[in-house]
Amino acid sequence: MGSVVCATRGGAGSRATQLRAIELATQGDRPLEFVLVIDPYVFVDEDPGTREAVVAELKWIGRAILNLALLRAEAADIDADVVILEGDVQTEVERYLRERDVDVLLVGAPRKATEDDFGDDPVERFAESVTAATGVPVEIVYPESRELVYEDA
Repeated sequence: MGSVVCATRGGAGSRATQLRAIELATQGDRPLEFVLVIDPYVFVDEDPGTREAVVAELKWIGRAILNLALLRAEAADIDADVVILEGDVQTEVERYLRERDVDVLLVGAPRKATEDDFGDDPVERFAESVTAATGVPVEIVYPESRELVYEDA
């Protein structure tokens, strides 16, 4: 049986996403992995020292975010692993999924979706693309716990 992977970033949907991942891991008695990707290439500053300092700070913040996720898992009596990756978010997520036995990837949406947004939201496009590239279903968890699941058809 594969693991539940929860991509987290600390935004509005992170808590709901982490709680949903814990629920799925508990229901299926599956391993749980919290993953955070830091993209150092989003900084346009040409000074490598500045970029290096910002990335170091983001890693520190990332560890704090992942520690909160671990505390939530521990409160539910779930053992979880945490991973910080560095690089392009989509590329790193897809690479990570290909290297492991994963049943589902959970990602959080930054806001509530509306019917007008369906299929046109960047998170939805990300989910569709990751599923197409890896075959791993992606469940989007909205802050209000509204979920969409993308699976290979």
